[in-house]
Amino acid sequence: MNEKLLHFIWKFRLFEQNNLCTTAGEKIEIVHQGTYNTDSGADFQNAKIRVGNTLWAGNIEIHIHSKDWFAHKHEQDAAYSNVILHVVYESGNKIATRKTGEAIPTLELKSLINANTLYRYEVLEKRKAWIPCAKFFKDVDEFTVKNFLERLLIERLENKVEQINLLLAESENNWENVMFQMIGRYFGASINKEPFFLLAKSLPVKVLAKHQNNLLQMEALLFGQAGFLEEKMDDEYPNQLRKEYFYLKRLHQLQPLKKEVWKFLRLRPSNFPTLRLAQLAALMNKEVKLFSKLIEAKNTKAIHQLFEVEVSTYWQEHYQFDKPSKKVNSHLGGVMKNILLINAVAPILFANGKYKDNENYCDKAVALLEQCEAESNAIITGWQKLSLSAANAYETQAMLQLKNEYCDKFNCLNCAIGTKILK
Repeated sequence: MNEKLLHFIWKFRLFEQNNLCTTAGEKIEIVHQGTYNTDSGADFQNAKIRVGNTLWAGNIEIHIHSKDWFAHKHEQDAAYSNVILHVVYESGNKIATRKTGEAIPTLELKSLINANTLYRYEVLEKRKAWIPCAKFFKDVDEFTVKNFLERLLIERLENKVEQINLLLAESENNWENVMFQMIGRYFGASINKEPFFLLAKSLPVKVLAKHQNNLLQMEALLFGQAGFLEEKMDDEYPNQLRKEYFYLKRLHQLQPLKKEVWKFLRLRPSNFPTLRLAQLAALMNKEVKLFSKLIEAKNTKAIHQLFEVEVSTYWQEHYQFDKPSKKVNSHLGGVMKNILLINAVAPILFANGKYKDNENYCDKAVALLEQCEAESNAIITGWQKLSLSAANAYETQAMLQLKNEYCDKFNCLNCAIGTKILK
């Protein structure tokens, strides 16, 4: 037993409520259990409790044991003077008192809680399966699951809005810079996400804009800032890039990353950071003001078209410098385009809607995710094994939020699915 579970039990009244009595034998009727308080003060506020013939309005404090009232020194705190009922799992000899010394009625729940609720919570707490509630998940009705997924999708987008707002503050509300940083981050997939993000932050869009429509200079900026042009190479083309970069580095007072931050190990050649950098250079050369274009895009097809790029001739024959390859898949694939749409475009569109208080942009962000194909990864596969499938990215994003923020963190008592199981 823990206080978090007791709060849950009280909030949803998961205990026998007929013939309730205080530890002193007075009859109790719970008119309203109060509103759960996550700030300082009593656990539930604005409750209404009838004790005997008197209706009391005030707060409820909950503890495992009645002595905890004194362990927390509530009897000395005026903030707890309006507590009208002390709810405990197990009572003892000590009865809670206000600062005035007046006794507070106590309700013991130990013999009143449904045994099935405790059993199910114990199963959840052991967390032996892929998710805590795997044993009971299939018993939860589809309406509860789908309704919660809708909430989770918005929750996930709002979490990303917080991250985007931090980037906006750093870039003085330059939405083009933030879009480039977000696009850059997800060009690196999971393994090179951070280097790509740092690279994008090191190159303001206003610098890139001065060299748009010159693919050689755009590649020189990106490969140079990534640290790949510090040494001479065998091929003529990378040495051209190197010469161009040293000029641009002085011109714009740039500081490159270390080449060592990039990872190639266990990556398919099509995901090598060098090829991804060439693709990013081609994208920025095609349209440097991505935010303006992407926010105008009406559907996923228009966004995919914007991400359709043609790399330079050298990168049509290479995955790395000085290492020619006969067959190079140099185009951005559909999966990669969807990754950028899901993780960069939709969140920034949603953030811009919040920033401008424009619900149309927020709705458009959600609509884009509904139009986008469902993601495929280990987490989505795990849900499929529990018979929870997804029709689109809207649902897969919600499923990722459910696993990462609720299941993995044992946040079952704040989860609609966990609540349904325990109730």
